[in-house]
Amino acid sequence: MGILETLAISLGTGLASSLATIAALKTEVRWIKQVQEDQEKRIRYLEKKIN
Repeated sequence: MGILETLAISLGTGLASSLATIAALKTEVRWIKQVQEDQEKRIRYLEKKIN
């Protein structure tokens, strides 16, 4: 039983870790997109001001 319990705990920990990593990556991608959009707006504003 000891080996099966160890394997079950390892599997559960691995799955939880994978899900947390995926959630973190999705958040990072969303944040990066927002930063890029903000920078694009600022650049367009500056370009309009120059012209």
